[in-house]
Amino acid sequence: MIIRILSALLCGTMMFAAPLPFGNKIAVPIVQMDADSEHYAYVPAFDLRVGESGEIIRWFDRSHSAIVARAAVIEVKEGKAKIAFERFKTLDQKAFPNPELTPRKNDEVIFRTFYDRAFLIAPNQELYQKIKDAYPEMTWQHPDLFASYLLDNGTHAPNTEDFRKICDAYSAGIVYIVNLNEGQARDCQTFGLLKKDYITGRVAVEDRMKPFFSRLGSIEQSWFNFIIGGVAVEDYYLYYDALLKGQIKDEDITFFGRVYRYLQDGINKVF
Repeated sequence: MIIRILSALLCGTMMFAAPLPFGNKIAVPIVQMDADSEHYAYVPAFDLRVGESGEIIRWFDRSHSAIVARAAVIEVKEGKAKIAFERFKTLDQKAFPNPELTPRKNDEVIFRTFYDRAFLIAPNQELYQKIKDAYPEMTWQHPDLFASYLLDNGTHAPNTEDFRKICDAYSAGIVYIVNLNEGQARDCQTFGLLKKDYITGRVAVEDRMKPFFSRLGSIEQSWFNFIIGGVAVEDYYLYYDALLKGQIKDEDITFFGRVYRYLQDGINKVF
């Protein structure tokens, strides 16, 4: 995963040749540090959306650079996007001193690096194929990979932390979830909503796979561990509707986990 991040980011600021349905890679400079310069900064907004994630790059010369921090858009206002950031820790090694680089003005922030790669969550194969055909520009990661991950970890119902981990493992930037009569494309890390469409339809109860379509088949045991309105829920649509509304919590205290709660729960600060 580390090598994939570096190769994708350090190829420069080249954009994808063809438009992508959920946003093309974009590189912007930090134009202003926030009063809390340890955690926040501002970049030109362009078409950035709240919830988009990225990485902050420090260029030392034309050939040498380093990833300084992870970042996420938390506000767009008056032509500027406010970003929260945290030092990039993926490359930390106990045997060596960790770099002390922190973001500063004129550093480059790259968003949507892996927005051409996605996981698709659908209740059956027909809808899965329908969405794939609607977005041929995307590289869809097979749901068997996610289903296997959940089984290996003893989890039957994915939460937002599970999506972050599987997207990190397979360099995916988008998760597309078929919900009630709509599809939602979300940033894999922040779970910020990027796009809705209405090309999905609804699957009959008897045809809904749990926890989602994969060639591993349905998991027959109870895979819901939450209650809505005092009633235990065991249905694909109700589960993912609750997940997308933030009713299913996780214990993720990483940077993107905190950003998700900031965006979802409307708390005052990320840190």
